[in-house]
Amino acid sequence: MVFLDLFRTKKKAIAPRPAALRMPSAPTALVPVRAYDRVFAQVMETVEGISAEEKSQLRDLVTETGSDGLNLGGYFEKGYEVFFKGRQWKWGEYEEWRDTFERLGSFPSNWIDVDQIARLGTRSTSDKLLELRIFELREFLAAEGISFDPDAPKAQLASLAEHAPGLTASSLWARLHRNEEEARQRAEARRPKALYDLLMRTIAYRAKSVRDLERAHSNGIHRHEVMLVLEADRKFIDLARKKNPQAVPPYYPNDFTQLRPIVDFTKQ
Repeated sequence: MVFLDLFRTKKKAIAPRPAALRMPSAPTALVPVRAYDRVFAQVMETVEGISAEEKSQLRDLVTETGSDGLNLGGYFEKGYEVFFKGRQWKWGEYEEWRDTFERLGSFPSNWIDVDQIARLGTRSTSDKLLELRIFELREFLAAEGISFDPDAPKAQLASLAEHAPGLTASSLWARLHRNEEEARQRAEARRPKALYDLLMRTIAYRAKSVRDLERAHSNGIHRHEVMLVLEADRKFIDLARKKNPQAVPPYYPNDFTQLRPIVDFTKQ
C-alpha cells in the first residue's frame, strides 16, 4: 500500500476518539520547501506511463496558476490534453486502495470506481426503449400494425414495443444496439479522465492539508481532530492512519476527511 510519508518523525499511536493527529516536525533542508511540490513528487512516484520530464512539466503548469494546485480550472483541461489523453497510464496508489477495499468487502461512501464508469451494466430492453424519442416508438408500433392511443405516455408505448413480435428483427432493434455501443464507447472514454481528476484533486488537497498542518505547527498547535463526513467511513480512515500515522487527508482518492485544530487554551 502506498501512503505518503510527508515528514520525518517517529510514528505515533492513534489517539482514542475523537481521533487526534500530532503535527510532524518541519521538513528538512533536503526536502522541497513548497508543500505542493513535495506531495506532487510523492504521489506521482506511483503513476506509470508518464515520463519524469512530463511530470515535471505538469508540475510547472500547475505552478503557473499560482494557486498551489487548488485552482484546478487553471490547469485541469490542459494538463489532461497534453499529458494524459490517449495514453496508457495507471495510478498505483489508486489501484492499491481499490484492491484493499475489495479485500475488505466494502468501500468508503465517497469512493469512485473508475472502472464502473466504463461499464454500463446490464440494462433491460424496456430501459433502452425509454431512451428513444416518443415519435420513434409511435413509428415502430404503426409499422408493426400495433394499435395504440396517440396520447399514450412513453412508458406505455415502450411496453407495447417491448412485447411486439417483430421487435428483434426490426431496424429499431438495430438502433438500440447501436445506441448501446455508442454509450459504451463514451463511458470508456470517460474513465481515464475520471482517474486523472481523482489524481490531481488528491495531490491538491493533500498539499493543502500539509500547508494547514505546518501553519498550525508554527502557531504552536500540535493536535488535530479528524473530522469525518460519515461515521461509517471511520474504519477506512483508521486503516489509513494505522498504516501511516503521518498520512494526511485525503487519505485515499476522493476522501473528504478534514483536520480540525485542537487549541489548548490552558497554555495561553
